[in-house]
Amino acid sequence: SFNGQTLTTAGTYTATLTAANGCDSVVTLNLTVKPNKATTLNESICAGASYTFNGQTLTAAGTYTATLTAANGCDSVVTLNLQVVPEIRTTLNESICASDSYVFNGQTLTTAGTYAVTLTAKGGCDSIVTLNLIVKPIATTTLNEAICAGDSYTFNGQTLTTAGTYTATLTAANGCDSIVT
Repeated sequence: SFNGQTLTTAGTYTATLTAANGCDSVVTLNLTVKPNKATTLNESICAGASYTFNGQTLTAAGTYTATLTAANGCDSVVTLNLQVVPEIRTTLNESICASDSYVFNGQTLTTAGTYAVTLTAKGGCDSIVTLNLIVKPIATTTLNEAICAGDSYTFNGQTLTTAGTYTATLTAANGCDSIVT
């Protein structure tokens, strides 16, 4: 307020008043308007973590505002745009034959089961990888066959005329070895 006026803009204002001695009294006001300061913060945290803003511990995504006092004595409005980055979950369903192994996170696995590892994803948050490992069996079959002397038996593309034990490794329907004796 100056001389009965409410001023909101910067400028030079003059008022001519009457002094106590009856003469003019000229009052000049040089008014400066100091700006309010506005700041926007864009931050992210990992799921399960927290962020402290203006004395508050935040765990949920959202837009938060705090009005503070700037160095010039005016308002300083700080707006926080907070994102919560979810953990990344990946499931792998893999299978191997009983005679094989599977390398998962540097570990050589030969047993069926569920295995999990927590890694750090791009951005620093958790990435949980779950492996469901199936071990397919190797099929084994034993055939007991007999032939008369002078006859032959065809086994795995071979014509056999001599008694003995013969083995062939074939591929079963499940993709694993099938051992026929």
